[in-house]
Amino acid sequence: SKALQNTWTPFFNGVTTFYEAVKLLGSKNQVVRKEMKIMKNRNGLVGVALVFLVLLLSVGQVHGQAGKDWPKIVTIGGAPVGGTGYIYAGGVAKIMHDKMGVNASVEVTGGPVHNTQLTQSKDVTIAGVSAPAIYEGWHGTGWAKGKKHEAIRGIFPMYNTYFQMYAMKKTGIQGLKDLNGKSVGVGPTGGTSALLWPQFLAALGIKPGRLVNASSSDLADQLKDGLIQANAQSVGIPWSTIVETETMNDLTVLGISKEDMSKIIEKLPYLSPGLIPKGIYKANKDMAIDTLTFWSFYITHKDVPEDFIYALVKNVLDNHDMMMATHKAAKETLPENIVYSPIPLHPGAVKYYKEKGVKIPDKIMPPNY
Repeated sequence: SKALQNTWTPFFNGVTTFYEAVKLLGSKNQVVRKEMKIMKNRNGLVGVALVFLVLLLSVGQVHGQAGKDWPKIVTIGGAPVGGTGYIYAGGVAKIMHDKMGVNASVEVTGGPVHNTQLTQSKDVTIAGVSAPAIYEGWHGTGWAKGKKHEAIRGIFPMYNTYFQMYAMKKTGIQGLKDLNGKSVGVGPTGGTSALLWPQFLAALGIKPGRLVNASSSDLADQLKDGLIQANAQSVGIPWSTIVETETMNDLTVLGISKEDMSKIIEKLPYLSPGLIPKGIYKANKDMAIDTLTFWSFYITHKDVPEDFIYALVKNVLDNHDMMMATHKAAKETLPENIVYSPIPLHPGAVKYYKEKGVKIPDKIMPPNY
């Protein structure tokens, strides 16, 4: 830091090192000021040792002060390299360093399910996850296969992911009910889109003739070639595949009505209603589109100290500009969005949200709080 660099300059120039160093740092420590008088006219190795003392005392001024009961090693469960979750984790690590005086390492992981497992087992301190992953982990359903991950706790929201589908306008497909008997692309096998879009359609009694698994770009080509009639994904907005396809084609972006959303959420309660704002695509320049979404969150283990989690949540959410500088997805990293968590929160997080006046639903309050 600049303060530390300025401390060393007078020392190597042969000035009265300890006196100048303390003066530059603006120390108000009584013991240090007493040593200033004693050492003002001394130099050599003792002076070097005292400069190191000043440097140690200055760490709290430059970086913030870590709590005595805080984790000694902080590991962040990120995501595959290059993904939004991995980049986002880097922003969290920077805030921990700059605002809390805590060094954190970002680990490459397999994503939300893996991060849920790592948090439960205390192999990471905090981690980024999706609502579907932690809901199934908490309840022991789906991927968890009967094993409940009940030691995890929510701490702050990350961003929202939107379920989106489009079709060529010339096909005449106007809504989901027009997909009966049609070929529908639902994303790559193993992805959230491929897992949930078929469940949405089934919940609404819609029976496509064929569900196709492939990457978004591959499915986009298949749609252009008439091999499928609709292409679906779960992704942020704008979805680049729609933007690129509609440069040369007239499209219809399919929404999910409020009535249909209620039916689906009843079966999949970790989902939330959402809205694609008007003007995001050429196809919806005059109207917003209702659809389903799921949130992503940061979680921790229930045994992580309350004051550490309070400080972490406060610094991440109170320094929104720093998170936005990391990734634009952080625009939704706002206190009020914690209410969409599908699992209970950590007490340290609850303290922060109460200070901010956020009304926390009873269902996500910590057990025995």
